[in-house]
Amino acid sequence: MSDRARERNILLVTGVAHFLVHFYMLVFPSLALVLRGEFGLPLDEVLRLSFWMYLLFGLGALPAGVLTDLWRPRWMLAICLLVTAGGSLAAAASRTPEALRLSLAVVGLGASIYHPAGMGLISRGVRRRGRALGINGVYGNLGVVVAPFATGVLAVTLGWRSAYVVLAVPGLAAGLGALFLKVEGDVEAPRAGAAPGRRRLVLSFVLLCLAMMMGGLAYRGQTLVLPALFAERIGGLVTALDAVSWLPRTGRGLAAATLLTSLAYLAGAWGQAVGGRLADRHDLRLLYLLFHGLSLPFLIALGALSGPPLMLCALAYAFLAFGMQPVENSLVSALTPPRLRSTGYGLKFILTFGVGSAAVPLVGAWQRTGGLGSVFPRLGAAIAMLLVFAGGLWLVTRRHPLRND
Repeated sequence: MSDRARERNILLVTGVAHFLVHFYMLVFPSLALVLRGEFGLPLDEVLRLSFWMYLLFGLGALPAGVLTDLWRPRWMLAICLLVTAGGSLAAAASRTPEALRLSLAVVGLGASIYHPAGMGLISRGVRRRGRALGINGVYGNLGVVVAPFATGVLAVTLGWRSAYVVLAVPGLAAGLGALFLKVEGDVEAPRAGAAPGRRRLVLSFVLLCLAMMMGGLAYRGQTLVLPALFAERIGGLVTALDAVSWLPRTGRGLAAATLLTSLAYLAGAWGQAVGGRLADRHDLRLLYLLFHGLSLPFLIALGALSGPPLMLCALAYAFLAFGMQPVENSLVSALTPPRLRSTGYGLKFILTFGVGSAAVPLVGAWQRTGGLGSVFPRLGAAIAMLLVFAGGLWLVTRRHPLRND
């Protein structure tokens, strides 16, 4: 098999898996308002049902990365998709909050395998690393884009359980397909300049990990509450949806909120493509600082705005917050040896998604005491800390270029 065909297969299998994994993880926030009525629970208690899903999404990443470095990545991707699809079917069958909590935990555990396996496969097997990570990020962002509105429409037309049933079908199919797709063979992309010494390299990776932890907290926090924020502060779309006769009237508020969430995340897909191309051309550390620094005021402003300005702000934030991801993943690759690449990504995602799961109880408490608007300035404080750690990374490695080209 030619290198080009193998790289095309890598982008296909990782892209489909990335789309599905992020779709799975965004179904629950879109159903939170429905589940509040289903189980008769306040919103903060409904949000807590997802805690173990998001925690295991992070905690499972490191062992998954170690196994991927010892085993075939495509087999790990197949296990990821099959387990996650099974958890989705179990969620659809849940009749109590505790059963749903357990099913969601299975979804999170299966999904945790994707990032170390998929990112490791791309970083070792595709020459134009930044571009490939950007394309893969677009697939993931499309899952984020489609999930809220598709889930909302399914929930108001067929019931909330239908979202989990429908999603399980492509997950099972893709899992079986991943077993047979040929992606073997590694090509290490060239690295410009001399690498930092071992002690400096370790310190650099620690600083990057601290930055990524703060980013994970902000990411998970905003995904949990953005649909509810749109439902509370943008009511004009509900009137527009009155013309959509096939939507039940009682569900049009949910459909409007999830549609706006999907539109906001669509800007993130564009950001991923832009960020991936920039990552192959410019210093990764400066891009990382630039994307996060520009995103901070938009994140804080989300808590204070309503109506069309809120939507515009959400679009700008999504472009920047998701656009930095190919840059961040390129930094992980630049600071880890090829033989431990999946382990490095596993460590990244155990920190970003594991620490990010702390957003579940935190956001619930902030929402309960100060309303949805109080959540976003506090998430902004996490990004401010990220900028401090990213600045430290730049200082430690200032004599050693960190680039993909």
